[in-house]
Amino acid sequence: MNAWRFLLFTCGQLGLMVLARFFFTWVQPFGSPPDAVDASSVLFPAALFGAVLFGFRIFDSVTDPMAGAISDAWVRRGRQRRNLLWFSFLLPGIGLIVIFLPDAGMAAGLRWALATLGMLIFFVGYTLYGIPYWSLIDDYSEGDPGRKRLLSNLLGVGLLGGTAIIGVLSPDLVESLGFFWAAVLFSGIAVFLMALPWFASPKGLRSAPTPSAGLPAWRNLLDALRHRRFVALMILLAGSQMSFTVMTSASAYIAVDLLAGTKADVKILLGPLIFTALPCFALVPWLARRLGWQRSLVGASLLLGLVYAGSAGLGASVIGGPLLSAGLLFGLGGPMVAVLLGLEGEAVLSCANERGSGNTSVYFGVYNLVVKTANGLALWLTGVLISLRDGAWGTDAVRAMGLSAGALLGLAVLIYFLVRPKDSPAEQT
Repeated sequence: MNAWRFLLFTCGQLGLMVLARFFFTWVQPFGSPPDAVDASSVLFPAALFGAVLFGFRIFDSVTDPMAGAISDAWVRRGRQRRNLLWFSFLLPGIGLIVIFLPDAGMAAGLRWALATLGMLIFFVGYTLYGIPYWSLIDDYSEGDPGRKRLLSNLLGVGLLGGTAIIGVLSPDLVESLGFFWAAVLFSGIAVFLMALPWFASPKGLRSAPTPSAGLPAWRNLLDALRHRRFVALMILLAGSQMSFTVMTSASAYIAVDLLAGTKADVKILLGPLIFTALPCFALVPWLARRLGWQRSLVGASLLLGLVYAGSAGLGASVIGGPLLSAGLLFGLGGPMVAVLLGLEGEAVLSCANERGSGNTSVYFGVYNLVVKTANGLALWLTGVLISLRDGAWGTDAVRAMGLSAGALLGLAVLIYFLVRPKDSPAEQT
């Protein structure tokens, strides 16, 4: 693979994360705007909407191992996994557009129908695209550990790149175009990007039946769930994803309530975090070789938890004005975000390889199941806090979002140490 092929591979994650980050950043402010002047501006009650989002995440997450089994079975029949991308790359963008189609002039039943239909299309499409795409790390690396580490790191770059596009560009576009037309714009860009990884395939790539061809899918799934190192990793990554989702969803409320700004000021928070993280991706492979992916993930989780918890104090002028203080605080989290995102793919693939070849997509499917369930809980928690913000708690509920994000990372690390195998072999580097 040359630099051009690596870029094409990264575009898939960039497009998928543009859609995901637009959804997670704006779905709650869309349903319950932070600057709403009266009840007629609220499309969906925040707590109920959060519960519906959680329910859809649960529904969606159970399809992930199934998608993983389908992907691995496709490869066992001698077909190239990348061809599965053509069946699904349009779906998440279509779903996102439908989610943001409701408006205050529609009857409540129609608003709920469109939002739920859009979420169904979005989440199912995300799964059917994401599982085969992430599994291409194994296919495209062709057994080369250095290429595997680079491809994993590029997934993190794509995720943060998508977050950067949404965090920096979407606030102004949402303000000027509205939620729906902003969703249409970003969906069009994302769909184009998501088609490109098919063309990143190394020259001469062939798919062949794998050694585990005789194992039924449910056996591979159970094997992954009994794998203690993998279960411990899932808990650690679930805490990371939950905290990131809480902070992403909370950013609009932090900008309005704690910083006395507007939704467009979200970029003041996410911009520094993203732009301090992006150059740090260059150091992630070195850190993984030096410390191993397990110690790197644990350290990054603890440090990022402190940064997130510190956001509860935003609004004070620690350095310069409140906005500058907020930007500097979020910027401190960038290096840890780079480590967490850059090592996810390598960590999952390393656990899968401990059990032999042929079950890569099943492991990514289980990973997605856990992470999506965790993200659903995070959305529900954010919805509850938004309801409390509109009630008795006021701005204290917004401060609780940052404290919750930090606590989730700390709790995940604690449970990780309780679950991980005590006789861990040397980490794969």
